Amino acid sequence: MSHLRHLLPYVGRYRIMLIIGLLCAAVGASVSAIGPYLLRLAVDAISTGGVQMQHLLEFGGLIIVVALIDGAFKFIQRMVFAGAAYKVEYDLRNDLFKHYLSLDQGFFGHNHTGDLMARATNDLSAVRQFLGAGLNGTATAILTFIAAAALMLSINVRLAFVVLLLMPLSTVIFVVVGGRMRRIFTSVQDQFGTISTRAQENFSGIRTIKAYAQEEAEIAVFAEDNARYRQLNLRYVLLSGALWPSMSLALGAVAALVLLVGGRLVAAGSLTIGELVQFNAYLGLLTFPMIMLGWMVSLYQQAAASMGRLIEVLRCDPGIASRPTARRMPQPRGDVEFRGVGIRYEEATNDRKAADDERLLARLMGMPHRSSEWLLENISFHVPAGTSLAIVGATGAGKTTLVHLLGRVRDTDAGEVLFDGVDVRDLDLADLRRAIAYVPQETFLFSVSLRENVAFGAGNAAGAEDDQQLDHAVAISRLGNDLVQFPDGLETMVGERGVTLSGGQKQRVAIARAVMRNPAVLILDDAMSSVDTHTAAQILAGLREVMRGRTSIIIAQRIATVKDANQIILLEGGQIVERGNHQELLRLGGRYAAMYRRELLVSELSA
Repeated sequence: MSHLRHLLPYVGRYRIMLIIGLLCAAVGASVSAIGPYLLRLAVDAISTGGVQMQHLLEFGGLIIVVALIDGAFKFIQRMVFAGAAYKVEYDLRNDLFKHYLSLDQGFFGHNHTGDLMARATNDLSAVRQFLGAGLNGTATAILTFIAAAALMLSINVRLAFVVLLLMPLSTVIFVVVGGRMRRIFTSVQDQFGTISTRAQENFSGIRTIKAYAQEEAEIAVFAEDNARYRQLNLRYVLLSGALWPSMSLALGAVAALVLLVGGRLVAAGSLTIGELVQFNAYLGLLTFPMIMLGWMVSLYQQAAASMGRLIEVLRCDPGIASRPTARRMPQPRGDVEFRGVGIRYEEATNDRKAADDERLLARLMGMPHRSSEWLLENISFHVPAGTSLAIVGATGAGKTTLVHLLGRVRDTDAGEVLFDGVDVRDLDLADLRRAIAYVPQETFLFSVSLRENVAFGAGNAAGAEDDQQLDHAVAISRLGNDLVQFPDGLETMVGERGVTLSGGQKQRVAIARAVMRNPAVLILDDAMSSVDTHTAAQILAGLREVMRGRTSIIIAQRIATVKDANQIILLEGGQIVERGNHQELLRLGGRYAAMYRRELLVSELSA
């Protein structure tokens, strides 16, 4: 119940519906108890006055009317409980999805997508079924049990106590089996997340699987995971199935005892045949609560396990979030400054104190020191608003990680990053990210039209002015060169993750998306790595107009892409080893100049 208590705020929103459902359940239970009483009157009338067709028709008609009234209230009750359950599921799913999107990228890097999807589907369905069918059945069962028990006591106290003392013994079985069922169901849901992740990764990486002819290997791995899922389900079904035979045995034993004791009471004259029939009818009414109790225990165990998995996510606080005193940015200028920035490797965080002590000792002794736990250390530079910065360096030098600090994809471990003179951690996160357009090397496209992908983050792009901006963005990115290849132009639907486009086309869509955003800061992270040299030159020519008067940060492997930047920094060994503009770095004759000479040589050899 500790997990399910988190549902109380959601259930409280629909308490009126639940109260109406309970009232309908109470009326239904009361009406259903009238049926056995009418049966008793009919049997007693037959046993004393003989069979009279008129009386049989009257009693039969009354029983039908009672059944209709009972059915009507139970229908309303079911609809109300189910409606409240679906509303709670709707609210909970919205909150879960909202919370997913509020979490930082590190969370998604440590959790499998398939498992997160399973929590938002299977686990939520289990909770909804508990709130709908479970609460509906429980309310009916408890109220019917109370009504039947009271009327049984009014017929014969001794016989009623025999029944009421023996019937709850089945509950002991439910309690014993229920705990085991909950643990196994948690394992079932976890394994479902595993196979969902396996399927999702295979679908996303289908090109790689087929390119390396690994279909059979992946099928074998999936079959193994699926077999584990089947085994866990069978264990759960085995335990769940054991409840029903146990319940049937208990109820059969009670019915036999009632027949034995009640028959002796009828023979002794202390109980009429009609009363015995009425008593057995109430015993039949109690059968449903016992069956519902078994089903309810099963639903409860599933819901508790599923809600526990949901709470694990909902309790995760985003590692990156706006502070309560965050400053708004109504008109960002785009002035960027890094002051003594340091970034640790994610795995090198367990012994930070020892590393800090080692660094302090080296500084006191006047010895150079750089701990191997640092990816980047003591990075400082300033990009005035409206100017451009290029970052070059070998693969794995930390170029992308460095620019991620500006949009707070992650925060610094040392130093500070300033935007318009304010630490980015003190700025409103949404305002900060709206001021930045980021074009990554690996572009993600949504399964919508090209138009919607380009306009993503810049509204719906439905007005005339928006259409002009979209056409301008398409022209700048040179995406327009490929529109003739698409059957519906910008309205062409893009496959999942842009699978229908080439790498270069996806990058051009991403560039058009960034231009469409009209940001204060434009970041190009090796954004033309999949574009041929000629097209890259065309894109750069168009981007120069966009970058004029706008802060731009460019990461690239090609010197031709960055040579026009106002300043260039070269990262190596986690530090800035060279800085200046293109001509200054060439005159320096260092690593940058060597990179440029190699690029010229490669260009001449490939010509």
